[in-house]
Amino acid sequence: MRKIKARSRFSRFRTMMGTRRLFATHRAKIRLRHWRRILVRRASPVSAFALGIWGGLALLACVSSAESAAETVDILLIGFALAVGALAISLSALTFGKDSSRAASLILAGALCGGLATAAAISRYQTQRALPGPAAPGSAMSLRALEGALAIDSQTTASGNRRLDLEVRAAEWEGKGCRVRAEWGRPAFSAEVLTGPIARTHAGTALRVAALRPGPFLWANREEVATIRRAGYLGAFRGALSERFAEDIRVCAGRAGPLAQALLLGVKDELDGEYRSLFQSAGCAHLLALSGQHLAIICAFAALLGNRISRNPKLVRRVSIGFAWVFVWLAGPGPSLLRALFMLSASEIARALDRPQSGFSVLALASALLALFAPSSINSLSSVFSFGAMAGLIGFSAKFSACFRPWLPKPVADALAASFAAVCATAPISILAFGTFVPAGILSATAAAPVMLAFMWIALGGSAVALIVPSIALVTQPALEFLEGALVSVLEMGAWFPSLAVGETALARFGVVAVIATLAALLYAVRRTRSRVAHARLEQARARLRPADAKSRLALLSARECSPPSDEM
Repeated sequence: MRKIKARSRFSRFRTMMGTRRLFATHRAKIRLRHWRRILVRRASPVSAFALGIWGGLALLACVSSAESAAETVDILLIGFALAVGALAISLSALTFGKDSSRAASLILAGALCGGLATAAAISRYQTQRALPGPAAPGSAMSLRALEGALAIDSQTTASGNRRLDLEVRAAEWEGKGCRVRAEWGRPAFSAEVLTGPIARTHAGTALRVAALRPGPFLWANREEVATIRRAGYLGAFRGALSERFAEDIRVCAGRAGPLAQALLLGVKDELDGEYRSLFQSAGCAHLLALSGQHLAIICAFAALLGNRISRNPKLVRRVSIGFAWVFVWLAGPGPSLLRALFMLSASEIARALDRPQSGFSVLALASALLALFAPSSINSLSSVFSFGAMAGLIGFSAKFSACFRPWLPKPVADALAASFAAVCATAPISILAFGTFVPAGILSATAAAPVMLAFMWIALGGSAVALIVPSIALVTQPALEFLEGALVSVLEMGAWFPSLAVGETALARFGVVAVIATLAALLYAVRRTRSRVAHARLEQARARLRPADAKSRLALLSARECSPPSDEM
């Protein structure tokens, strides 16, 4: 009898455990289906494509640091396989119907595979465009001269030298008693050459740089830089227009001319090195480089003028976007400017087609367009900072603003929330890349933003009026010099605070990044917890309220609304 009772107890226990496992498995399947529906409903194929691009580039960067460059053939094969897989998944998704959740999931998977394949193709393209080494392994040949056209205008470095980005069409190697010259019909690779302080050279100009000195970077004396061919008609017109605009800015800004040229044209030839170091110490180096923030300020200025002339908001928006295209063409297509330009254009096209998109979808489309039209700069540091800051603004700005509004006015709360959101996204990048972090940059950027807005608007309007009325400088020069002094005071206050040095070890950097990511995730956790608590309290209140009481209260409210107003005073 005892054995029978023990067996019955064991069978009941096993049945109970099996039932619990069954319920747990069923509950896990329900949660998986729930999250899959949320992902399918909120995610878009272009977001999955952009996620594949960035994830693939990060993975290939880790692989390339550990393996030799000869294995790029395997990367190309992986990309081809992913492209074929994406095509197969996309074709199979069409068999399930357009409204099926399974079809949407397969389309997202196909877009993700397509993004990974695009990342492999970008890596292969960048490998082919990289500067080649010696002519043969173990040979004594060294690179001595390069010939090619400038891809962008020559840039001034922090030390006052010039950086030349060449699209090389001819190269010369020199060894013991021999010299080898190679020429190509099209640009074979790209090269960055540093030289001494020379005159600003515009994009499209063909140069010959000789007597190169190899090392961490290519260096050439400024006497060895010779012009082979001037830029074409369009390049010459762009150069003349840029120089004319720079001269008008110099006239209307006075002593603040170098800062105005840097903020409006990206020309830093006359900007002092100590001034640049002040921006970096205050954590506001991004304010000095042309980015989407500068483009937004300029587009807002154009829209403000357009609203005074025309009452058609659609026309004003399109004219401001056209002005943005002209500005990017004039200042140079940097990654940050292209990102902002693609986002503005995509948003306007979606609005014209009556297909509004979320901020992340527009950002993903901009990253996909930048990967297709400028594959050599998609994973550059400036591009990563730009996309990271924009993702932080879209994801965290509203949540930080909701946290600050109970204690601060709305304009101050929104500005401070934007700075916090951008820092949350870019701080991990800065820590991993440089090992430093400037916490005071949050307050410095918030305080410097309105000053820079007023400075850029006055400089832009004054330079435009100076073409007709040069005497406008009597008004704009004192205003711009005063704003420059206010900006310097804000930067000096931010530079007074110490920066955070994380360290050189990868473990310390990843640890700090994990802490920042945890603090950012708390925003979502706190908000989700509050919403759940509020929902639970609402359900409890509904459960306590009996149906009869609900009907009587509803009847009482309707009777009060329908009763005529009283004549009693």
